Amino acid sequence: MSARPRCIVVVGAGTNVGKTHVACALASALVRRGEPVTAKKPIESGYEAEGSDAARLAAAAGHPLIAPRYALAEPVSPHRAARHEGLSLEKVELVRFCASATDTLVETAGGLLSPLSPSLTNLDLTVALAPTRVVLVAANRLGALHDVRACQLALAARALTAFVVLSAPPVADEATHHNGAELALLGWAPRVFEFPRAEAHSPATLAAADALAAAL
Repeated sequence: MSARPRCIVVVGAGTNVGKTHVACALASALVRRGEPVTAKKPIESGYEAEGSDAARLAAAAGHPLIAPRYALAEPVSPHRAARHEGLSLEKVELVRFCASATDTLVETAGGLLSPLSPSLTNLDLTVALAPTRVVLVAANRLGALHDVRACQLALAARALTAFVVLSAPPVADEATHHNGAELALLGWAPRVFEFPRAEAHSPATLAAADALAAAL
């Protein structure tokens, strides 16, 4: 019996933490390793096909654009954008959209506990997708230790663990240079993957993505 396709879910410890940058770099790295994935973003608010997160993911994975199942016009929290359009973000529909006969990389919208509806969060969706791997992206700045640990505890309560990625913020602060080591010293993340704030094809980004892809 062949193993089921991998499902890698990329979640955020918050909003605007560099999740799409990491997801695109990871998709490209997997392709370079001969492990192609179908990259999807099932929900995207503020959606415009050209330059969208979904388009960036598809380009990184080397396949045509797969438009989100819920492409929402307003650039606000998905549950609000959906409500303003008279839509309900349904877990069954999202799971069906993400299902694939091939390995899949799924990027969620917003933070791990961001609401998709009154009864659905990105954590609930992640659990429903039964991922083989979860990648947790946090902004590498003051507060990252709290954000990572809070998400780890939420995931653990649902029998999930995650690879921790620290993504460089627009402006580094004192904590940026120490968060990775502190997570290890605290025993919260023995191995942390740090992504620079650099172009997708820069040597530093490629190296970080290759290391993450090899660990998955």
